[in-house]
Amino acid sequence: MMSAAKKNMAALSSVTWSGLLTTLKLVVGLATGSLGIMSEALHSLLDLLAAAGTLFAVRLAAKPADQDHPYGHGKIESLMALAEVLLLLATAAWVIREASIRLASDDPSALHIDLTPWAFIVIIISLVVDINRSTMLRRIARETKSPALEADAAHFSSDILSSAAVLVGISTAALADSATPGTFLHWILQRADVFSSLVVALIILRICAVLGAKAVNNLMDKTDPALQRHIEQLMSERMSAYPLRHLRFRTVGDRTYIEMTVGMPRELHIDTAHEVADAIESLVAAHISGAETIVHMQPETIVPDSPQLIIRQIALAHRMGVHSLHLIHADQGLVVFTDLELPKGATLETWHLPIQTFRAEVRRHLAAEEVYVHIEPDVRTLPEFDLPVPEDWESQVRRAMEKLNAPAPSRIALYTQGKRRVCFICIPSSQKLSIAQSHEQLTRLNAQLSSILPAIAHLVVVFE
Repeated sequence: MMSAAKKNMAALSSVTWSGLLTTLKLVVGLATGSLGIMSEALHSLLDLLAAAGTLFAVRLAAKPADQDHPYGHGKIESLMALAEVLLLLATAAWVIREASIRLASDDPSALHIDLTPWAFIVIIISLVVDINRSTMLRRIARETKSPALEADAAHFSSDILSSAAVLVGISTAALADSATPGTFLHWILQRADVFSSLVVALIILRICAVLGAKAVNNLMDKTDPALQRHIEQLMSERMSAYPLRHLRFRTVGDRTYIEMTVGMPRELHIDTAHEVADAIESLVAAHISGAETIVHMQPETIVPDSPQLIIRQIALAHRMGVHSLHLIHADQGLVVFTDLELPKGATLETWHLPIQTFRAEVRRHLAAEEVYVHIEPDVRTLPEFDLPVPEDWESQVRRAMEKLNAPAPSRIALYTQGKRRVCFICIPSSQKLSIAQSHEQLTRLNAQLSSILPAIAHLVVVFE
């Protein structure tokens, strides 16, 4: 609603100033006979009509989406911008026609201008007003993504240039009487006002080309390459686990409607997949103002895309754990070395075949020269603690974290199974840290807390 109010006030201001300038230029143009000033008056008259259309457009665009217009009414602004282009083309055509007639005429009165101080005053006033309102309109158009206000801002920017051209034209024409009649200089000075009107026409045509192309592209839902790259980069950096398979979007007024297809592991439960889709939609909304995103989830069998993942998948298929995995690109070829975690009570005879099969599969999938394994027992069990848990245990943990200048825990949870205890200390995560930096920070905090707190539980610092 705030955006709609801004656009409405800007459009209303534009109508008011356009009306005042049109009246002032028309009176002075008719009084002096200056084609430059009259072309400016006509330009301002069409600006007045365009500003009134813009006011209508921004009010209609502010209406919410309904059954007949599910994407809202924002396209009316692009239609109005296109209508303004047509009005400006008509202005340029009239100015060029009138200038051609005057240049081709043999009648000296066709080039006569009655210059008065008001001719200069009205142009200077126009310059000041146009500079202020074009700046204001451009700022609000950028804030609200309004094509109609952007068209208005472009019009008044062109008014600045054209008013400057007219000011130069009438100033030069005022020097015609000081030049010798019949000379080339006199011929140029006498027609300076007409030439300035042609400059105005060329400026208008340039504005028409830019605004017309933008309005048509918006109505045709042409893709914005910069926005597409932004979305693709956002997904690649923040949601790399869920590859973007298809993307399309359209902009309607200040809203951007985005549809994307995202690959997700087919093993995900539908509720979990829905939560991932919600997270993607929230991510896009946080980085792209006015975005409404619909995520289509495409179930996929995720194929490992790195040697490390391939090795871990092979180990998992044989019910083995893997750590300390190294890939050595030696002169003789690829050499793989890893630790395999096996049940500590099992015998080598029982696991001999699975181990050899694992080595053969890794060699086959990675074309490895050799695969070496180091067998380790799986001893991931919690230690036992004899000391009782203090009543103020949570307070002790918080004081220790404060002493270490560590982030304040958002949650502290202690779990007990007989004499085995584990205490989870949840802290806010920093999205800027790499995986290695995060691991280093948590490991350091674990060690520091263990040296400060009494040994009543296995401490584990984790990100929330």
